[in-house]
Amino acid sequence: MKTTQEQRNTIIAHDFITKNTGVLDQNKIDNAVKTITAKTQSYPAKGSVASFIFYLKFQVNITGGKSFNGNAGGASTPGGGALIGDVYTSDINRLYSDTVSFQFTATPVYTSIIFFDKSSNALGTFQCGAVSTVAGVGGGSGKW
Repeated sequence: MKTTQEQRNTIIAHDFITKNTGVLDQNKIDNAVKTITAKTQSYPAKGSVASFIFYLKFQVNITGGKSFNGNAGGASTPGGGALIGDVYTSDINRLYSDTVSFQFTATPVYTSIIFFDKSSNALGTFQCGAVSTVAGVGGGSGKW
């Protein structure tokens, strides 16, 4: 059975709700879920993750576009890996100009990064397959 993009978005939204209930205001959670589950433009991208257990570095490179560099904290397994997937956003220029933070959920085979502006509004996501030893959750700051 093949998983559709809509099914993946629903899973990512559920994980986001679970991890942020009681942490973020409900309206921020609702807006993020709306962004995650919306049908948006996709941009092919590749990236990488390097984990030092409590400190992680992420890079995302949109094909023919800009590169994101982020530093995060969280609990994860050590190691690193390659990320291959798509960035989804309704406004690529706003994603580029307004991203200041992100949240990640990583497994050895799949990683999701949600990008936020300074008011914690979700701007887009990077959903990707992973060839990685990293598993964990966390967040941090970064920019394109």
